[in-house]
Amino acid sequence: MALQLDYVVRETSTNLRRNVTLSFAAVVTIAVSLCLFGTAMLTRAAVGNLSTRWTEDVKVIVFVKRDISEAQKSSLQEQLEENASVAKVKYMGDKETMKEFEHLFQSNPAMLEEGRKNKDLVPNSFRVTPNTNDPDAIIALQRLFSTNKPGVLKSVSALEGVKRLQHFSSVIQTAVLIVGLGLLAAALMLILNAIRMAMFARRREIEVMKLVGATNWFIRVPFMLEGVVQGLVGAAFAVVGVYGLDKLIYRLGSDNLSVFSGMVATRGEVTMVMLVVVLLGITIGAAGSGWALSRFLKV
Repeated sequence: MALQLDYVVRETSTNLRRNVTLSFAAVVTIAVSLCLFGTAMLTRAAVGNLSTRWTEDVKVIVFVKRDISEAQKSSLQEQLEENASVAKVKYMGDKETMKEFEHLFQSNPAMLEEGRKNKDLVPNSFRVTPNTNDPDAIIALQRLFSTNKPGVLKSVSALEGVKRLQHFSSVIQTAVLIVGLGLLAAALMLILNAIRMAMFARRREIEVMKLVGATNWFIRVPFMLEGVVQGLVGAAFAVVGVYGLDKLIYRLGSDNLSVFSGMVATRGEVTMVMLVVVLLGITIGAAGSGWALSRFLKV
């Protein structure tokens, strides 16, 4: 007996309607658990991007004004290089600064356009590597080259802030993943029970179908599709949640002069997180339905 698309769709929708309460509970549980997974992945990507700004042991950034003169810039660089606490100084000009800005905010075209129009949002800077890990010395260095220096817009240091954020992010990710795994297990059981109830409600029909020659796959496919649909719908809601979280993270890291500027996920990273969420939703739905069929459908 050959499968027909209209039959599969009709039978799947019938199963979903008959178990609307269990199906709704499964969808909500999947959505919440996958949203938690997406949150952990997106937070990890955002914190990782923040850390890239402080690579090569750069612990102090001295932003300079757009109208800084060559004499002021040379004087500032000389003061930095001659400071006993400084090991290395690198100047980030227009090209390097814009390249970094475009990488950090590539997922937000509006911000990119605004940065290209308003150069004040993308100030040039000196990236300073201290020769010490002493927090007091680094903070003193940051304060020394603050706004009281000619041509200086602002100086920031993320030594302690980034470390705390990385530790906090790691703890949150672990907790979120543990809760997410628990909810995914609950979702798996809900899908299993929903399909079990659907098979029980249609046990007479299944017996008749077998008597008239229906194949095993002819009977199983609508039940399998029921679980996949529940997983896919739950994943769709989770994707919306991930998108909203991405916008929230962007707002937190949108100030280019902030210590935590750049704590954003790139467009590619956000797309990857959404793809993983959808694939997990389909997988958990298929796994739940497959488990139910193997246990309760004897065909």
